[in-house]
Amino acid sequence: MKIILIPIETAARELLSKTYLAHHLALKGFQCYLGRKLHINYLINNLKGYIYIDKGYHKGVSKKLYAEIKKNNGTIINLDEEGGVDFNDGSTIRHRYTKTLFDNAYLTFMWGNQQYELVKKNMNKENKVAVTGHPRFELLKPEFHYLYEDEVNKIIIKYKDFILINTNMSFGNNIRGDKFVKAKYGSRFKKVDQIIEFDKLKLDAYQSLIQNLSYQLDKTIIIRPHPEEDHSFYLDAFNDIGNIHVVYEGSVIPWILAADFMIHPDCTTGIESLFLGKKSLSFLPEDYPEDLITFLPLEASECFTSESDIISFINNNIDSTKKVDFKKYPFAEDYFSISKPSTELIVDSFCQLRKTSKKNKSHNLTLMNLLYLKYSSARGILGERKKSSRLGRNKLKGFDTKNINKIHKKITSYNKQMLKIGCKTINRNLFMFEHLR
Repeated sequence: MKIILIPIETAARELLSKTYLAHHLALKGFQCYLGRKLHINYLINNLKGYIYIDKGYHKGVSKKLYAEIKKNNGTIINLDEEGGVDFNDGSTIRHRYTKTLFDNAYLTFMWGNQQYELVKKNMNKENKVAVTGHPRFELLKPEFHYLYEDEVNKIIIKYKDFILINTNMSFGNNIRGDKFVKAKYGSRFKKVDQIIEFDKLKLDAYQSLIQNLSYQLDKTIIIRPHPEEDHSFYLDAFNDIGNIHVVYEGSVIPWILAADFMIHPDCTTGIESLFLGKKSLSFLPEDYPEDLITFLPLEASECFTSESDIISFINNNIDSTKKVDFKKYPFAEDYFSISKPSTELIVDSFCQLRKTSKKNKSHNLTLMNLLYLKYSSARGILGERKKSSRLGRNKLKGFDTKNINKIHKKITSYNKQMLKIGCKTINRNLFMFEHLR
């Protein structure tokens, strides 16, 4: 069992950590295919004896996917992309770590002990579960900041002193509208209507805050919307204000590192900022409903509900880059296992799995498979002209040969062992990593 299939859905969030993980797995002799879900799903149905890295359980979708994988003698390993940040009632995590998931996954990697305790009743005695953290957060530690240096320097040269605004109003400002949100998320979130309405309140609050920041502070304002949001809302709202820019490109991490201050409502970027060593600022409307916000990003941040207070805080030049003492933030370990070497633990588990599964042989792609994947990619380019595909384009932005090669070069320049790893382009959204003999 040597082939590993790794799907990418949101490039800005997943691309770096999954490319990094693919390199380390390839170094151990695995052949890793990293691609958009469309192409990975084709491989699921046309290869046998592979390992599939599941990025999250979805009711009504995953069960059929798991059946296809098992039909082709595949093994499911779960490494959730949204396994930590949740509402106070834990509803999102419970939805993602269901009994169905544990019944189908050979091994599940969890972000922290708190999530494990929340869903352990869904596990049975045979379930293999490891609390490892996630490489995405491991790569925020200082020893990995070399991965972001080039981008940070380019951003600073272009924008100099700036405030970064990260928004997360993808329910109330969705690129495909409220009806799409209700149809897609209604079964997952009992309070979907309330979340949509609250997102719209947040949207109004941020429109006002951003305007006042731009008028009262001598700084550039960078707005980075959530990939599922309708970015045209911000472009239209601030079109005539010279020091406001709406930018969505690459990973958010270099932008956080380059910013003087980062402001968010209740977004995972608040946690990422803290792990990078920069305390963020959370801004929410007054008297916000606590059951409709994710609580951990607020624990990681200085919190405000008053425009004048947050502007005063920034005006006083309070340093946001002081060294973070994680002892003051117990959630960092409880929910994110921040002290653990996540990548090493995960790779070791894959190696153990291979030792116990030698009878399951992987099968390489045929010439016909490769030709179909080339054709499928070309057909996708034509389809992207449709308005309905804007969401997919936003989420996959930056997932291309140029960026994959850039990440590959960074990883190999820092770790000479990685020079043994070859990176092959199958098509524009599918890449293969393997050890060069």
